[in-house]
Amino acid sequence: MSVASHSLPLPVVVLACLLAFTPAPAAGRANELVSHGGYAVTREGRVLEARALDSAFVPASTIKLVTGLAALQLLGPDYRFTTTFFVKDRTLYIRGSGDPGLTSATVAAIAADLARLGLEEVGDIALDASAFALSGKADGAEGSANPYDTANGALAVNYNAVAITVGADGRILPGEEETPLLPLMTEIGRQLGPGTHRVNPDAFIDGAALSPTLRYTGELFQVMLERQGIRVGGRIIAAAVPSGLQPLHFHTSPQTVADLVRACLHYSSNFIANQLFLTCGAVSLGWPATWDKGRQALRAHIATTWPRHRRAITMVEGSGLSRRTRITPAAMLAVLHSFKPYSHLLRAKDGVPLKTGSLAGVHCYAGYFRRGADLDPFVILLNQPDNNRDPLLARLQRRHSAPRSAAVRKYQKKSSFVAGGFEEKKIMED
Repeated sequence: MSVASHSLPLPVVVLACLLAFTPAPAAGRANELVSHGGYAVTREGRVLEARALDSAFVPASTIKLVTGLAALQLLGPDYRFTTTFFVKDRTLYIRGSGDPGLTSATVAAIAADLARLGLEEVGDIALDASAFALSGKADGAEGSANPYDTANGALAVNYNAVAITVGADGRILPGEEETPLLPLMTEIGRQLGPGTHRVNPDAFIDGAALSPTLRYTGELFQVMLERQGIRVGGRIIAAAVPSGLQPLHFHTSPQTVADLVRACLHYSSNFIANQLFLTCGAVSLGWPATWDKGRQALRAHIATTWPRHRRAITMVEGSGLSRRTRITPAAMLAVLHSFKPYSHLLRAKDGVPLKTGSLAGVHCYAGYFRRGADLDPFVILLNQPDNNRDPLLARLQRRHSAPRSAAVRKYQKKSSFVAGGFEEKKIMED
């Protein structure tokens, strides 16, 4: 429905506004760009142009906005993960709680802390990952060598991705300066060609005795302990901390949830997203973390935060890997409205703060156009072979910045956007 002239009688204009309950297809080139998908652009809380506003689409990684906001609100922006260390009969027990930020540099700092506490020698390194009880990987993960398919867990290092450099002569080196060469790297490197690789260890390592995730974690801790002069003389095993054992050391992550959400959005980390998703479930519903508790916690958060859209958002996991995850453009606008206080956590593309989302046949953006000091949400959810999100983004940006007629400014009040949805779902076009 278009309102293009002041010469129309006022009742006709008002009626046209009220009848425009279902968004009409956008005019012009937008229809050529979208064969299957939806989009919307807003200004001053009003929808300027939209297509398929209430149809649900696969959002890919743009759903990380929902996961990130849930973590910020359910856990709190200052929440920090804790990893706890115990010693009994020369066995060093390490109990994880899902910290996504256990990098090589962090593990080195922990080893230095343990040395300062007087730890001189250990036998076995026992890894307690019982805080997570997962029945498989995230829905949509394919088990490929790509790091975006890596497993989640209560105790994992370096985002559970292994960086390796293989020389032309077959020499195997760590792919990161801060990470030492580990036996696991040598085993994986023998299966790779020359070059620098970042891989999912599950694709290369037999996890019958010890999962690749825990083996990687244990080997890294062993080397870092030995670098601090702490002798390690036993095995790396999976074992629960004995009941009643007093902790030797609590390591509190230097990264807050706000820091982790920023990293998740900047690097589109599936691993971080699902660690946060799972932790939201555990904190809300009790440990251990499970996929089902994560889904329950997110469903409850969605119903509370966006009651008008509680049936318009379906989350199976937190990263966007699952093609069973769905969201409507209208619901994503509501998410973006709520995310505004945290918009500084987004990466900017050509000055536009946004989150990308990509799978085969899925091409998405969700973010904000700037209007002075204010931000106006927009969303593009394309589920089609052609990746036309960039030309569509350019079109929506032009539409957002274009001057509007007095009639449109006056009667767009009927389609005002509110936190939970829209007062009336209408499209007003110049």
